[in-house]
Amino acid sequence: MTIVFYDGDCGLCQRSIEFLYKADKKKKLLFAPLNGTTYKQIYGAEPTPLTTVKLYYDKKTFEKSLALLKICLILGGFYKILYFFIIVPAFIRDFIYDQIALKRKAFSCMLLTRDERFLN
Repeated sequence: MTIVFYDGDCGLCQRSIEFLYKADKKKKLLFAPLNGTTYKQIYGAEPTPLTTVKLYYDKKTFEKSLALLKICLILGGFYKILYFFIIVPAFIRDFIYDQIALKRKAFSCMLLTRDERFLN
């Protein structure tokens, strides 16, 4: 099971998930909010900042920039090339990720159409 956990109240996050949803032609990814029941079933009551994307893949958890790079590998095709950014040290990638996350609420909110790939 491969689940992308995201902030369900963030416009940028929702746009990113919408992009991943469309890019995932083989339907490998499931999506769930960080504060939803699916998250609690896997992680228990473990709190997580809503500014952090989490990827649950192969019973392992990846966060922030590493989660995004792993998602690129999972999507395959052209997106696999983006994994090249793994050569950038994690503290630099995560610093850039954090800077974008701090400004994420400035983007307008939008609601995604939900189907069976969206967990609660």
